[in-house]
Amino acid sequence: MKKGYGLIRVSSLTQQDNTSLGFQTEQITNYTNLHNIQLADVISDTCSGGFETRDGIEKIKSLILEGKVDVVLIMKVDRCFRSMLGFAKFYKFLEEHKVELVSVSEGLSSFNETNSMIFGIMVSVGSYEKNMIKNRVMSGKVSKVKQGSRSMGGRLPFGYTTDQNDEIVLHPTESKIVKYIFTKSNSLLKNKKLTPYKRTQRILKLLKGRGFTYTDGKEFQPYHLKTFLSNEFYFGEMKYGELVVPHQHPKIISKRLFNQVNS
Repeated sequence: MKKGYGLIRVSSLTQQDNTSLGFQTEQITNYTNLHNIQLADVISDTCSGGFETRDGIEKIKSLILEGKVDVVLIMKVDRCFRSMLGFAKFYKFLEEHKVELVSVSEGLSSFNETNSMIFGIMVSVGSYEKNMIKNRVMSGKVSKVKQGSRSMGGRLPFGYTTDQNDEIVLHPTESKIVKYIFTKSNSLLKNKKLTPYKRTQRILKLLKGRGFTYTDGKEFQPYHLKTFLSNEFYFGEMKYGELVVPHQHPKIISKRLFNQVNS
């Protein structure tokens, strides 16, 4: 029996009717019962569908890398992804790991030859969208990025917040957690007997033991650590498209520590 995970999204908790989390969960559950799929869990996001990276997506990716997923089920492509660029990246990840994607309400499966062509067209739209975004970058924004003063779009990295003047500042608790994660990761790298998996589990155990939690009191997951440890923003660089420049916001770690952890 295939093992599946549902991925659902709403932009706000107040959404009702045929877009609510409950309705999407029901539709996915009914589909799995009908098609003899073991539904392990339904992972939800409450945020804009335009975000390419969301907690739910990262959790699904982490489970796939652990070999725990055969099929990912969504209610509808444009319900789960408002950006075709975001969908294209996620779809390619599933393809690379030979995981099936099923759009329940549209009756599409990536393992069906005809359906995969339809998904392929959506991916092509995502590539076109990417090119359009690049072409529409305004010179004023690029100038601000080059100066390292452009404000962050979307969600700030864990470890940062804004003050009363809307300036980016260090979060008093989260920034210490980020620094702790980098420091411990670097320390554990010296133990050559530890595999990457065991090293991650060791850090998660240490975080839990110290009472450190992610946003809203949630426990840290492997994908959180992966995101933190690969984020150049923490040592003073930021990206805007293909542009990489130093920023003027507070740093949490040194570039030397970042390079040591990512060597």
